[in-house]
Amino acid sequence: MAEIAEKLIDAMKMELNCQQSLAALLDNKLDAMRHYDLSRLEALTVNEQQLVQDTLAQENRCTDLARFATKELVPKKRGSLATASELAGVCREPQRSQLLSLAAMLKQMAEKVQRLNRINSIASGKILNHFDGVFRIFAQSGCDIGLYQRAGKKALLEKTDLLTQLRSK
Repeated sequence: MAEIAEKLIDAMKMELNCQQSLAALLDNKLDAMRHYDLSRLEALTVNEQQLVQDTLAQENRCTDLARFATKELVPKKRGSLATASELAGVCREPQRSQLLSLAAMLKQMAEKVQRLNRINSIASGKILNHFDGVFRIFAQSGCDIGLYQRAGKKALLEKTDLLTQLRSK
């Protein structure tokens, strides 16, 4: 019984570390967005993809261990996983305290990651809208690209002050 609980505790600790790393990365990503540091943002996004995969793998490992622990420690519970409280209820100290505290920390960290994801999503949308506006101004800035007209004369380019247009938006 203690061995099953220890394996689950170790898996939960590893998942918590993954979640904490993901939260730190999302904070850094938001900072890169604030400073329009696109190269840093790109590198962080690549790291984020790998970290998300690692976190999902660790979460699946925890789920598998929780399923096994449910069968072994709480055999009356059929068809669903036992909660951390239920598993802790059949364990002795110190596993009981560790399971409960890790479950609470994982819940808090998952909520923090979810909140940071929403913030990053909103910030990304604002950055994309900003660049869309800039590209529209560039696209609308010139009516002619300097080709020859039918009469064989080169067209005169309309001069537009792009900085004035950008500031007015």
